[in-house]
Amino acid sequence: MSAWRRLLLKGYQVVTGRRVLDRLDELNRTQWWSRADLLALQRRKLHHLLSYAYRYVPYYRRLFDRVGFRPEAVLDDVAALRRLPILTKATIRANFDALLTTESRRRAHLSQLTTGGSTGRPLVFMQDNDFRDYVTADLHRHLGWAGWQFGQIHAYIWGTNFEVALAQSLRTRLMDWVLNRFVTNAYVLTDESMAAFAAEVRRRRPRLLFGYASSLYHFAQFARRQGFDDLTFDGIFSSAEVLYPAQRQFIEETFHCRMFNRYGTRDLGGVACECDAHTGLHASIENNYIEIVRDLESGEPAPPGETGHIVVTNLNNHGMPFIRYSIEDMGAWSTRDRCPCGRELPLMAVVEGRRVDMFRTPDGRTVWGGFASPLFGMPGVRRFQVVQKSLDLVVVRIVRDGELDAERLATIERTIHTALGEQVTVRFEYPDEIPVLDSGKYRYALSEVE
Repeated sequence: MSAWRRLLLKGYQVVTGRRVLDRLDELNRTQWWSRADLLALQRRKLHHLLSYAYRYVPYYRRLFDRVGFRPEAVLDDVAALRRLPILTKATIRANFDALLTTESRRRAHLSQLTTGGSTGRPLVFMQDNDFRDYVTADLHRHLGWAGWQFGQIHAYIWGTNFEVALAQSLRTRLMDWVLNRFVTNAYVLTDESMAAFAAEVRRRRPRLLFGYASSLYHFAQFARRQGFDDLTFDGIFSSAEVLYPAQRQFIEETFHCRMFNRYGTRDLGGVACECDAHTGLHASIENNYIEIVRDLESGEPAPPGETGHIVVTNLNNHGMPFIRYSIEDMGAWSTRDRCPCGRELPLMAVVEGRRVDMFRTPDGRTVWGGFASPLFGMPGVRRFQVVQKSLDLVVVRIVRDGELDAERLATIERTIHTALGEQVTVRFEYPDEIPVLDSGKYRYALSEVE
């Protein structure tokens, strides 16, 4: 990072009380610690969070007393945390005020955020400055794994609000300038907006591109159609959505560089990310205590390689602590214990997405919606969405791109029958467009079956 940009950011931190640079330096150090030292740090932060929650957060004081849990128990055995019930979005909504800190100093600086609402109902929650600083720092640590240095130019395809306060807009523009980044809005990826973005990429040559998997894929399709063959980057980061293998291949071939799969959510920040060895996703255990459980009722841990429910305790947001929070995503720990990059942050396998992406079959099986990924890049298909309406009906919506012959439709139908069963009816629809969600993302696979 250039000296003058660092100086500007330090000045911003002095004025606002933020500590992004300090947190980034901290995370860049701890990522090289031994596994034992990392776990010890995580346990200390977990104990501190639990002690704070018992003292200042009414919901947790009542809960801990009811189940007979004491924060110091995790110092002897971190598995003691499993005595606490799993926190759900419904519980958060029903106990919103009781989940907020009563500490006046911290409470005065809380700010509101809303999740993307991928399941149809966004979650409103509060964040404190520590949480915000670690989230920003961890993001930039991950970008560094592609060889990028803080302050080098980079670009985003990301959802940005249309209606924001003037002060917030000016602050965002200032940070875009200081951090040397530019953004195109994922909510409105039209041919016109993508052409303007492609021209800016061609002119400014950003080192990295960061965005939703679906938006990156959409932009890659556009670049191929319109002949932007010279666009390339040092790396492309996909976050906030499942990155399907076929998407990844298409984007990498289009822009002639490797992709980095990053798992993060607005309510937790960065949870895990690939490094340049691409052997799995390094979990940010300095910021989160992560569990993968077989089911949410028992909370029984899933062994490495077995897909389960991801449950996370964020270690930084004391303003509204999320302890054993079900993010409603599915994933697995990697069977690989170490990464050749030398970082000893534990590895997660590819995250398989939200439970809403999990399809049920008439014979009682559960199938990840990724079975539909062969549609990515299929000739004649510009965009698609596979929706399970009931156990015996699947609707495939296709925005056509030229000719889509009967043989390709038969291939799609066979794929669905192989995954879900021969008795399932497949119905095709051909809309002119498939709208994005309120979050600016596309959902390719969606089950409406409870």
